[in-house]
Amino acid sequence: MAKLPKYRAKKSLKIPGQKPAASAKEPTKKIDVKIHLLEQEIKFAQALAGHEPKAQGKVLKNLKKWLSLRSKSSYPFTDKDFLRLWKGLYYAMWMSDKPLVQEQLAEDLGALLHCFPTPEISLQFYAVFLESINREWFGIDQWRIDKFMMLVRRVTRQGLVVLRDNEWNLELVKLFRNAFKKHIFGQSHVSVGLAMHFLDIYIEEVAKVSQGNIKKAAVTSLIRPFITLLATLTDTRITSAIVKNIFNNLLQQSDLGRQHREKYEAWKSFGFPTSSIDDLEMVEDESDADVEENGEEAASEQVALDPRAGRVNVVLPELKFNPRAILDALEKLLYASDTKSKARKRIKRIMENYEKFVQGIFPLGIHTVPRIEEEYAKQPSVDDKITEMEDYEKELLNSTKLLKSLTRGERRKFMKSGVTIEEFVAQLQKKPKPSKSLLQQLNGMNGGSVEKKRKKKTLKRKITAPTFTEEPHDPWQEPLQEGEQEYFVPSMKRRLEVVNSESTVINPFAVKKAKKAAKKVKQLETPGCSSAKKKVRIAVEMNTSQDTAEYLRQVRSSPQIPYDSDKKPSKSLLKPNLIPGPINPYYKRKINFT
Repeated sequence: MAKLPKYRAKKSLKIPGQKPAASAKEPTKKIDVKIHLLEQEIKFAQALAGHEPKAQGKVLKNLKKWLSLRSKSSYPFTDKDFLRLWKGLYYAMWMSDKPLVQEQLAEDLGALLHCFPTPEISLQFYAVFLESINREWFGIDQWRIDKFMMLVRRVTRQGLVVLRDNEWNLELVKLFRNAFKKHIFGQSHVSVGLAMHFLDIYIEEVAKVSQGNIKKAAVTSLIRPFITLLATLTDTRITSAIVKNIFNNLLQQSDLGRQHREKYEAWKSFGFPTSSIDDLEMVEDESDADVEENGEEAASEQVALDPRAGRVNVVLPELKFNPRAILDALEKLLYASDTKSKARKRIKRIMENYEKFVQGIFPLGIHTVPRIEEEYAKQPSVDDKITEMEDYEKELLNSTKLLKSLTRGERRKFMKSGVTIEEFVAQLQKKPKPSKSLLQQLNGMNGGSVEKKRKKKTLKRKITAPTFTEEPHDPWQEPLQEGEQEYFVPSMKRRLEVVNSESTVINPFAVKKAKKAAKKVKQLETPGCSSAKKKVRIAVEMNTSQDTAEYLRQVRSSPQIPYDSDKKPSKSLLKPNLIPGPINPYYKRKINFT
């Protein structure tokens, strides 16, 4: 195979007295440097997206050195540069497996914030991390969500460590709070899961990193964006989480909150002996104080930031804050024009709680329990209740029997009396019945008026029917006398028939119809037979039995024989389809439905 000839560019002719054009080479150098840096960033992102932990460790070490050198150069980092790097770091976390490997990788990614010479660049790197994780949050499945939640916690912790190393500078605090306010809560589509997780870990991580050594003004500055979010956000899930995890959590982790929690546990263990929790008093022993001091000295040596097996609980120190400053910030937003009506109600409730806290009263939790009197607190025996129910059942049955025994008048008197049925029956039984001697005395005093009255009543009640000794007199049965004549008056029906027969005209059409109806009746009647005498004759001379061969021949000729496979049915079982089926549009042949 013949070799191709080699070519090279011609050298430009040197013109004496002319200087070379230096301005044309400078922009090409800058472009080459930017392309080279972009190539390095892409290489790091591709190398970090692998699934081998050893290779990832080597790449992370090289990345730390490259970040520290690049940040000191004349080509500063931009947000796009950090986005490309975090894309690779995100997939490095995506591909990592096993809990310990994932935890170590999350720590290494959080430690990248300390590779930069200035805290501003570190916070810029943290802000881009929140932007990228918010963008990718919707694509994380349920099997990987835990490790990414751990990654958010660890990187946020290292961002707070940067603020702690700079003594909680308020300007750096503003950069930090603007980062999560913009990239988590300030987006058009807020990822609710990421927002809720961030609210859960925020106060905890501030307490862990600060260990209680933080200025009150810094705490107020860290909480200030949540005050504005309360007034502007419309999602009630996020606003209620802000109230619970930020404002209420601050009150619960204070000294008043801790004392109330200890009091409640003691009150509960005693079985709520009093109606109010304020009836209890805290008593501290000297031995307990010595144990607490020794425990604090031992805890100061090693501080656990995350729970482990064998060291389950993590001690969260108290965050001291200024409730008055928080009240002033809430009051400013309470009457702002952007604040909504529902947000105003929520802000008023928070202000009421903080005003009570300023007065030394813990506003949250249970303070009173309704007390039950001793009479109601005694539990009655089951046997006593059974006997009471049986007695009550007997009383009901007895009262119904007594009511049935009374007359109507006695029942009316009982309804008007207003006493029990037993008392009323007893009153009726106490009344003595009048004896014969008493009746005689009354008759003697009144001159026999009682007996006369009773006789009159009996006379009124005895009503006898009239008796006829002779037959009643009927004048119509007497014979006619001289000069009397007897006339017969026909009935109205008879008179109408006579009048109609004389005055009516026969309708010829009606006569024709009547003749036709008579003909039909004659045709229906059997000739020579009258309805009075009917005879039925049954002729059995022509009856004969069917031969067996003839029967088999008829059965075989029948089309409905199930066992004959050769016999074709006279009619098909399928119904004929009157409407034709759909025609294939790709079949071009013409079909005539004729």
